[in-house]
Amino acid sequence: MAQKLPSVDVVLVGFGWTGAIMGHELTEAGLEVLAIERGSLRETSTDFAPTFIQDELRYRYRGHLFELTAQETLTFRNTSDQRALPMRRLGSFLPGTGVGGSILHWNGQAWRFLPYDFEIRSQTIARFGEGMVPQDMTLQGRHL
Repeated sequence: MAQKLPSVDVVLVGFGWTGAIMGHELTEAGLEVLAIERGSLRETSTDFAPTFIQDELRYRYRGHLFELTAQETLTFRNTSDQRALPMRRLGSFLPGTGVGGSILHWNGQAWRFLPYDFEIRSQTIARFGEGMVPQDMTLQGRHL
């Protein structure tokens, strides 16, 4: 059964780069804004951990950040008199999905390392001892 929500002044469909800017400006002007996003919220710790950032299979080949053409049919035409045909392969046109949209792919954001990220090895040794870090592990850290 549908649930009736309280009224708002503006509903934004999509909360990527443009939606976020519009939402900010509209709320600064005193309007009540609701943003609707079909994708999920992305969290730094689970979606953009340093070990995932270099995951070429996940991002390049499986398109983790992009719309899936098997689920959403995008159509394209060069001029208004052409027939719009479905795009089955996105090529260089890569619309993002989820909160943040394409800005996540096109690097409109920048995840920054925390000081701890540069001290993991030394902090692990200090807390648990030298035996917790295998010799062949590439973990870096400042020297104690």
